[in-house]
Amino acid sequence: MKMRLSDMRWPEVQDLLKTPHAVLVPVGSTEEHGPHLPINVDSACSTYVAEQTAQKINAANKINIVVAPAIHYVDVSTFDSFPGCIGISPDTEIRLIADIARSLVKNGFKNIVFINGHYLNIVPISAAMHQVSLEYPQAGLFAVDWIGLGAETIMRVRKSKNCLHADELETSMTLVIQPENVDMSKAVKEVPDYPLSNKWGEPDIYSRNALLFMSRVKTPCSGSGHGIMGDPTVASRETGEKIANAVVDDLSQIVTEIVASEKAK
Repeated sequence: MKMRLSDMRWPEVQDLLKTPHAVLVPVGSTEEHGPHLPINVDSACSTYVAEQTAQKINAANKINIVVAPAIHYVDVSTFDSFPGCIGISPDTEIRLIADIARSLVKNGFKNIVFINGHYLNIVPISAAMHQVSLEYPQAGLFAVDWIGLGAETIMRVRKSKNCLHADELETSMTLVIQPENVDMSKAVKEVPDYPLSNKWGEPDIYSRNALLFMSRVKTPCSGSGHGIMGDPTVASRETGEKIANAVVDDLSQIVTEIVASEKAK
């Protein structure tokens, strides 16, 4: 069975739908990631962990996992002052993701898992999934933010305190996925200035923040900054490999349980 949905002919998809299966839909972005990383980081990372997960599950189980083409165009309004950022409005993104989910449901896919790799996608993906789930209450719709996986390993191997954007984590992953597109000589440390104390909103994606949203954040993603939120200078391929393995292990368990739950219902 082929791993990439785009490589399959429609009779092959028809046969796939008769087996225990899941389709993974990577969701990334087309946006700046500092002067040292390419603009495809979010899409490349979500696609990579999806494909590695599919390979791992397909090799070990009688389950067929396929990876759909990635969604590259989403809301990138935080960074759109930088050249190369191509985005759509949050409303358009919700409609786009919802339509893709509906199409997959209508195709007959039983387990549809969106793999997110961009922070601003969290709300649009959640809204779209909720909307489609109301229309198709029996559909298997799931969304996973890969950056939230492998947390124990990440907390152990990371060298920097602040990880938000174009940081140690994303740089290390990109050194694994596409090292030819990384220029570490241009990596610099930049950290946002938050209006509230760290007790309420620490500038780190692994911190426990009480706030769902806050404005007045002075970020290096605007003005004279480089578009970095963290310290990519300490990134390494070794760290990236450890992070990638931990993320894929967690995601493989999630997807395997999703398929098992469909068969058990």
